[in-house]
Amino acid sequence: MVARVQNAGLARITQLLAAASWWLQWGTGSAAAQTANVVTTTSTTEARAAATPAQGTTTVTNDKITFTGTLTAAGTRAITEVGVFDAVGSGSPPTGGNMDVYGDFSAINLASGDSIAFTINVTFS
Repeated sequence: MVARVQNAGLARITQLLAAASWWLQWGTGSAAAQTANVVTTTSTTEARAAATPAQGTTTVTNDKITFTGTLTAAGTRAITEVGVFDAVGSGSPPTGGNMDVYGDFSAINLASGDSIAFTINVTFS
């Protein structure tokens, strides 16, 4: 048997994800995350920031979830990765919860007080 998620199922998945609470955590690692990783590869000391989830459309109605949020640097940083977590975590750097989405990118150099406004899109097909 071959099974697939139908268009209505994609919309239901993103609807459920959009109803949950999410947090962002950044790091200074570089493309080393594996699918089993539970934290960014090189986390910094900043607390996780709340992320706002929203459904969106790429190919079919509501096949995408978008997470937006802003993190502010507590010191000089060269940020190269971000994770979307299902828990705020605790400690410095924060730990706890699951990292459900990971992204890496070229370094964004920050001074203390600088921030990055992230928009992370995940499309289901």
